[in-house]
Amino acid sequence: MTIARHLKRVSLALPVLGSFGMVHDALAIGTDAGVSINNRATVSYSVGSVAQTPIESSPTGNSTPGANQGANTTFVVDNKILHVVSEVGAAANGTSPGATNVVATFLVTNQGNTAQGYGLTATNIATGTASPFSGGTADDTDVNNLRVFVDANNNGTYEAGTDVATTINTLAEDAGVRVFVLADIPLTATNDQFANVQLAARAAVAGTNGATFVTQTAGADNPAVIDVVFADIGVTLRDGIHEASDQYSIASAALSVQKTSALVSDPFNGATNPKAIPGAVVQYSILVTNSGASAATGVSINDPLPANTTFTPGQYTGSTDVEVQVGSGTPTRCIAETPTDTNADGCFRNGSGQLVVQSPMAIGTVSTGAPNAVTVRFRVTID
Repeated sequence: MTIARHLKRVSLALPVLGSFGMVHDALAIGTDAGVSINNRATVSYSVGSVAQTPIESSPTGNSTPGANQGANTTFVVDNKILHVVSEVGAAANGTSPGATNVVATFLVTNQGNTAQGYGLTATNIATGTASPFSGGTADDTDVNNLRVFVDANNNGTYEAGTDVATTINTLAEDAGVRVFVLADIPLTATNDQFANVQLAARAAVAGTNGATFVTQTAGADNPAVIDVVFADIGVTLRDGIHEASDQYSIASAALSVQKTSALVSDPFNGATNPKAIPGAVVQYSILVTNSGASAATGVSINDPLPANTTFTPGQYTGSTDVEVQVGSGTPTRCIAETPTDTNADGCFRNGSGQLVVQSPMAIGTVSTGAPNAVTVRFRVTID
């Protein structure tokens, strides 16, 4: 049997992959679609012990003896549509509230037997959907502004301005290409939330930029044309679509702020059982703790001084005005001058009477866990 490995001439030619970088694996995809498979049989026989001229076969029947009197029986190999979408990395993509253009990476592999195009769609997965990773957490929030881009140079890294294609124009058989799903994380997302997203690739005619979807051939096989057979195993079997999911893991700070007051002294009792009378000194303590998974940075405290009180300076070591302590560590202190932070120590009282404590004091960053809790102390006098 001979196999003539040449592509059947059809009105819609299939171009090769353009600028997309390809990932190749040995997939043993089989004979190319469009290949003509030809052969003919030869019958030898004798009459009265005398060998006769052999007769070749033909599709319509041949009774003329002799070489080249028959014709090949021919059929064309059909188009097996089979592609796989897989998540790259097998781990959630760490991010934080308000982050933009957070990347999840997928691989689309053409395991069919001809070059193919693909339309690409990214969607949020419904709340409660199980994690795509073993031992992961189920989806409990959604991300925004989902976009899809194809890795143009096969370097595995999303590059704005380079990776601009939003569909796979043509992907050669036995080849794969990475696809990036970009998402924006809502500012309202909280620590330890998870968002699952899905990338679906739908088979399209090669060279149409994913716009002309492939239709499966109905009815009996036509040996003279390239029929289309869906062989995918996606969510819905044999629909020309395959999907995979990935996850965004949101880590954030989770701050708790506690403010207490304690009497320091009064004009009559001194520091012994002082009472809240005019002239008494009161110490405010503001405790900031972080039970989240990420440090809170750029933290500042703005505290309007209450009516009927006056800020009391020089109450701490070195005639300083404010004390800041991390956990049980040694406190740092600063001067709360007005109306701006002229000595750049992180403390001042602005024109509205607010006490402001910010970087470079320890309050600038609140790390996770109780040992890193920050306490800010200052004192006022009751008018």
